[in-house]
Amino acid sequence: MEFIKLNSATAFDQAIKASETTQKLIVCGSKDNIEYIKEAMSYSELNPQDIIDASLKINVETWFRDKMRYAQDESGMESDFDEDEMEEDEFDYQFDSESSGSISFSLATDILTGKPLTDLVGVEIHADAAWHIPALFKYGGWNDCPEPEAQCAIWKYWEEKYGAKIVGISQDIIEAWVENPPQTQEEAMQLAMEQYLYCGDIVDQGVETVANLAALLLKQKVWYFWWD
Repeated sequence: MEFIKLNSATAFDQAIKASETTQKLIVCGSKDNIEYIKEAMSYSELNPQDIIDASLKINVETWFRDKMRYAQDESGMESDFDEDEMEEDEFDYQFDSESSGSISFSLATDILTGKPLTDLVGVEIHADAAWHIPALFKYGGWNDCPEPEAQCAIWKYWEEKYGAKIVGISQDIIEAWVENPPQTQEEAMQLAMEQYLYCGDIVDQGVETVANLAALLLKQKVWYFWWD
């Protein structure tokens, strides 16, 4: 995997455009991330095709349900939502208008200053489908970050449902561009529950509640995930 220097002002526009082709451009943040990404890739002995093949055997809805049961068992208390609500057409959650806003791409800017990175790097990589990208990076399997095969399965599901495509990866962040984000509160709530099960830190160390996350996801074309 060869890293290239990118222009912070245009990197994500280029990555979004490239997501429609088989020659993807993935934004990876500052050059300090390079060794972390390479080190993480070395942990898995599986090759990318093995990971992709394994992902096709995963039922994503079952994965979400198993994750929910595990979270409830670990906490010993009621979660912010329950299993039955994964199938409900109506939700009781009230959106907090103060929590609504927008999500911006973060990997092209300095997290401390908010200024554009001058040492931004990325990867040009061939992928027949955007959901193959976690397999090519062998991404996941540490802390609470899902295993690479689960990553691929989930992103395939979200790509088919929302047109969501990964355009940014660092050692602990994934960012995506979304062609068809949820248009109703019910759809946004369903997605927010899925995203919380996939990446609990965006709620537990971020927006605080699943309902707040749902308010952010409504008609939102940028997704952000971070694992502590």
